[in-house]
Amino acid sequence: MKKRVTFTMDEETIEGLKKVSDETMIPQARLVEQAVKEIIEKHSKESK
Repeated sequence: MKKRVTFTMDEETIEGLKKVSDETMIPQARLVEQAVKEIIEKHSKESK
C-alpha cells in the first residue's frame, strides 16, 4: 500500500528532479521512491 508524504526540498533539487523525470518519462514520485530505497539499502549494508 502506498501513502502520500510531503517533503521540502531546495529549488535546485526540484528542478533537477523535474528535468530527469521529463527526460526519462519516469514520474517524479517513482524517482524519489527509488532513490530512497537505494539509500535505505546502502545504510542497511553499512550498519551490519
